[in-house]
Amino acid sequence: MDFEVWPEAIELGRLFAEQGYELALVGGPVRDLLLHRKSHDLDFCSSARPEQFEPILRRWGHDGFWDMGRKFGTLGAMRRRPDGTEVKVEVTTYRSDTYDPDSRKPEVNYGDTLEGDLSRRDFTVNAMALRGPDLQFVDPFGGASDLSKGVLRTPVDPRQSFDDDPLRMMRAVRFVAQLGFRIAPDAAEAITSMRDRIDIVSAERVRDELTKLLLSDRPRAGLEALVESG
Repeated sequence: MDFEVWPEAIELGRLFAEQGYELALVGGPVRDLLLHRKSHDLDFCSSARPEQFEPILRRWGHDGFWDMGRKFGTLGAMRRRPDGTEVKVEVTTYRSDTYDPDSRKPEVNYGDTLEGDLSRRDFTVNAMALRGPDLQFVDPFGGASDLSKGVLRTPVDPRQSFDDDPLRMMRAVRFVAQLGFRIAPDAAEAITSMRDRIDIVSAERVRDELTKLLLSDRPRAGLEALVESG
């Protein structure tokens, strides 16, 4: 499969590999690449711990560095291209989280594999990766097929996924509005039966998802999905 990938992703993949670490471009940027949409905010995951990849990221991101997400295994950096375009990257150590049933905030546990990290993503279309430095396409849950069909399906059982993080139910209806996708029947059924779980999510996070839905190209479709889910 051919990709026109950001040169920054290729460079970072090489820098991590030189130090013996895995690095993969993951999530929304990979999905958008397949949809022929581009972003300058790139998300990566890595086998390296934050203290191991921090020197690499600081050297690469000579125009900016941040570590607000350090306790979650995430560090970020920014570099400006000669034309002034800002490319922002965030790198997170492979995760294998556990959740308190009374909170959507995970207990952070580091994982060992890219595939394990992808299994904790919200939907299969966001559970694809390009593993550096050779940009190997990794799609253990059939995300590319779901993307071509316009289907939102969870990598694991939807009840488990939405129980772990109820905000994913709001993301589902937001993606209906933003991407024109439909929610898979088992996921739609889980959203309807588990709608009360959204009560543990902060009002601010729910508001943010609703705002993104209303500002999308298809707000009516998203609102209809929201009403149908109860």
